[in-house]
Amino acid sequence: MKINTRSLLYGTFILASANVLVRAMGFIYQIIVSRLLGPEGMGIYQLVFPPYSIALALTASGIPVAVSRMVAAENATGRRKQAKQYVTTAIGIVTVLGILLSFAMILVSEWLSHTVLKDPRTRLPLLILFPCVIITSISAVFKSYFYGTKNTHNPALAEIVEQVLRIALVVFLLLRFSTGDYEKAALIIILGVVAGELASLLYLHINYYYKTKGFNSSPSSVSLISRISGIIGIAAPVTFTRLIITAINSINTILIPQRLMAGGLTNSEAVSLFGIVSGMVLPLLYMPFTITNALYTVIVPHLSEDLATANWTAIRANVTRAVSITTIFAFLGSALLFSLAHPIGIVLYKQQQVGRFLAPMTWCMVFHALQHTMSAILNGLGKQKQAALYTTIGGIIQIICTYFLVAQPGLGIYGFILGFNLRSIVACLLSFANVVKLTKLSIKWANWLIKPGFAAVFTVSFSRFTLNLLANYSVPITVSLILSLAIGGISFLTVLYCINGLPRIKTKRPL
Repeated sequence: MKINTRSLLYGTFILASANVLVRAMGFIYQIIVSRLLGPEGMGIYQLVFPPYSIALALTASGIPVAVSRMVAAENATGRRKQAKQYVTTAIGIVTVLGILLSFAMILVSEWLSHTVLKDPRTRLPLLILFPCVIITSISAVFKSYFYGTKNTHNPALAEIVEQVLRIALVVFLLLRFSTGDYEKAALIIILGVVAGELASLLYLHINYYYKTKGFNSSPSSVSLISRISGIIGIAAPVTFTRLIITAINSINTILIPQRLMAGGLTNSEAVSLFGIVSGMVLPLLYMPFTITNALYTVIVPHLSEDLATANWTAIRANVTRAVSITTIFAFLGSALLFSLAHPIGIVLYKQQQVGRFLAPMTWCMVFHALQHTMSAILNGLGKQKQAALYTTIGGIIQIICTYFLVAQPGLGIYGFILGFNLRSIVACLLSFANVVKLTKLSIKWANWLIKPGFAAVFTVSFSRFTLNLLANYSVPITVSLILSLAIGGISFLTVLYCINGLPRIKTKRPL
């Protein structure tokens, strides 16, 4: 049987596979870099990205979404030349915006590094990183063209090319030139980011050229002004939402080291602690989201299609399956990370403190993962404003906790962890209540919470038992960790299978 490479299921599989591979490479990269730089170097590196993320949110969030929708619409009616013209127009828009933003950010880079980030060592990395906004934004437009034509191979391979080149270049330069100078080390990492993005852009442009080189003959039936207004009309609300979320996260990121210093830590201690949490703990916590990100991509168009035909039965079925998949992976991830937090920190980062901070952050992983899925469901049902509102409320809660609790000597970084968990709970419950009300969904307590929670308890027990047993026989900690993770994962799936907790696979509607 011939595989339909344009089908939703196939495209999702390709994107999910690439996502897992890129995330795995990125995770290994984080481990290598954290060992070469140490906590303080990681802290400086992480401080550079909030201003960059805000600039990128303006150019590379809403516009690619608009291009993807327009390209899909034009291709569906056979107007492939016009689809290419929308891409060209979008590239012009993001290039102009990128140049203006980069120039503005370069002008205020000294103020950003000294006043906002409060670390002069971040200025040079900022100067190198800001022009990358243009490169990344153009790449995002090219990717959106391929998504719109249901070609997922090229964006997936571009991600892999970017990650491989970045890792190879950064590790080589750090081993050769880094001598304990944290500013130089952060600069090397930023150069790796720029080089990787350039390689990705080159790959995408070559493929785009060969895919569309026969589409440039007839003039457009839509004026340039109409194309620009059409793109901005779709992009503006998406960009606004992304900008709010990015700004909240960036403010929170900048506040953590400052509030730690207000609580009595030195600048070096605060940046080091921040580096451990943001550069080591959070990447571990977000590993299960490689699956939910793929689910996010799949469920939004499914819900939009069902909503257009008022097929609420199909909507409820898709939501039910999405929640089941989310809670299963979230409970599995939280159980493994909680039970093996300490050896994970030792093996991966050679840092005792990673386990101390990782374990309490797993307590609300289920809420955090569900919030991600609920946002996708609300977006798919045309409730983008509500999704943005709930995420914003959660972000404000996080900022308040960071500002007031992190500065308390008795709490410190645990104030951030408390805020992170509280943010996840509140945003999840608000989103979930809205989805239930909107879809008249029947809550499946057993399949969504009780069964995976029961399996998670067994996973914690089996994982810890295996780790302790192997330690008694002096098995190396790396081998013990791998075996404990494997046995924990197998026990989770086995228990879930025995209690009929695995969702059934349905072939009629691929999800």
